[in-house]
Amino acid sequence: MRNILSSVGAAALLLSAVNTYAADLPAGAKKVTMEEFKAFADGKHVKVEILDLEKPVTADLVWSWKKGTITGKADVGGKMIDVKTKLTFRGDKACSNGKGEKPNCHFIYIDGDKFYEV
Repeated sequence: MRNILSSVGAAALLLSAVNTYAADLPAGAKKVTMEEFKAFADGKHVKVEILDLEKPVTADLVWSWKKGTITGKADVGGKMIDVKTKLTFRGDKACSNGKGEKPNCHFIYIDGDKFYEV
């Protein structure tokens, strides 16, 4: 469950050209830079779908660059959990990690008012 929570917090996602999850993204989803993602998400409630976990995950998260946190609620395979994790970055990948865990990093894709991590 901790690994899923870390991945939920990461919520920063993306695919490489050969990633098998690319087919799951909406046709209009666009890979964005961290600056574009910050403008989109900083301090706001954002709907997230995480496509690269073993269970379906949807979440309503708040990303705070100032506090360096990701907080909110996530539905992990039908079970609601509270999310509070550390936010960091590696280039154009957003990363999160729970206490004592290694960062889990993803590229970010945005489509309308939603973003996707893969």
